[in-house]
Amino acid sequence: MPGARIDPAALVAADASVLEVFGLLGQHGHLHPIDPLPVPRAACDLAAIDIRLRDDYRPLRYELMAESDWQRQPLPLPGPLRVDVSQPMPPLLAALSPLAGQSAAADLQVGVQPHSVCEGDLHPGLVFCGPHGRWEWRGHETRAASWPLLPREPAPLVLGPGTAIAEETSPEWHRLLIETCGLRDEGDALGPQQAIVSVWPATQWWIDIQRAQPESQALLPPAFSAPALPRPRAATRCRVERDGHALDATPLRRQFEDGLDGATAAGLQALANAWQPLPGLLAPRLEARMGLLLGQASLSWGWHFGPGGLAGTAWMRVVGPLALQACLADVELGGELAGGAAAPAWLADTRTRLTLRFTGQAELRQTLRREQPKPALTEVMGTALARWRFPAELLLEPLATEVGRIVQPAGPVTGALVGEAGLRPRTTGGSGWEWFAGLRIEPVAVPLVLEDPLLGRLHQTLALLPALTLIQWSLG
Repeated sequence: MPGARIDPAALVAADASVLEVFGLLGQHGHLHPIDPLPVPRAACDLAAIDIRLRDDYRPLRYELMAESDWQRQPLPLPGPLRVDVSQPMPPLLAALSPLAGQSAAADLQVGVQPHSVCEGDLHPGLVFCGPHGRWEWRGHETRAASWPLLPREPAPLVLGPGTAIAEETSPEWHRLLIETCGLRDEGDALGPQQAIVSVWPATQWWIDIQRAQPESQALLPPAFSAPALPRPRAATRCRVERDGHALDATPLRRQFEDGLDGATAAGLQALANAWQPLPGLLAPRLEARMGLLLGQASLSWGWHFGPGGLAGTAWMRVVGPLALQACLADVELGGELAGGAAAPAWLADTRTRLTLRFTGQAELRQTLRREQPKPALTEVMGTALARWRFPAELLLEPLATEVGRIVQPAGPVTGALVGEAGLRPRTTGGSGWEWFAGLRIEPVAVPLVLEDPLLGRLHQTLALLPALTLIQWSLG
């Protein structure tokens, strides 16, 4: 009330009365639940962790001993990985293992050495998670635990084995967890550890391709009107192995014989079709000896452990010699250039024997070697490529006529047979490298001068061939 005065002693007495009546209820009743008594903290930590692959797992790889001598040698395996206070767990672990059904899977072995344990049925704990689900071990089981590793199944090769070179498939991912309280009475604690385990296929591939030089072929009238040229015969032999087991190489061989050689035959037919309509050309002919990617090529590839062994990621090893003729070309186009109803007027009363040639060889000879993670795979494989340009060669032979008019070249002929062949990144989806070849004609033309006894000289430019794509082939 206004003006009322409360005695401080009475206020203190009232507070004591309230505490006396409600104090126990506030501590032991429903209004204030009892806090659990603190559990005594016990030391619980790890001394060390040992991670390794089982000793009897020894995959083999293909080693190039000499120019064409291959032998299978043990693939170098990494030593055990030890984790302790001075060497923490790497965030990423790598392992190699065969695909399911090929051979026994590699076993990952993990041993945990406890420094101290709070409860033997709980710690230390070992957990391995992945597509298989969740596996775990507790207490004394963690001292020596092992389990099989399986890589991810790669997508099947639609074109058959050996058609995709150095395909960098994706690994299978797992998680490794090691549980402990991470408490010590003295010193630094190691504490709980975890890492991602990537399992790569240990498959090692080897292919050998041998292609003989094709025979010459001629195309004369009336065969110019045929639907296609006979296919040039470039006998092909292929071998494909995976981890020492021979696989069916028929799909790979057919890709070269039916694919590349078929494309070569179609390209020559396209060249003949482009040559035949030349105005004033009589008795057209084509004689050719053409082949692409001839010779021998041997390659081996497969995943390998990195410099850090189990710590880190795997890398793709590629080794192999290439002794190839990227292109062998000896193409001759001929006929007689004469005046007539279908010829230009300025060719009237002239006869000229015409021969156009493209000749040359382009070599692809080198040894691909990627024995370390660096340089990058693209830098190594990018060198397996040959480019060429074979300039056109023209021979004109004037033939005598009654009026004495002749046609002669007034300058060099322009145009060439250009192309490239070798290995390039796959264009049909997925990783890896593929064989490919391309061939085309740059426009061919020649300046001419017409010598006439009465009219003098007349300059003309004769277009012999247009720009033309002959071959655009890739293995796939």
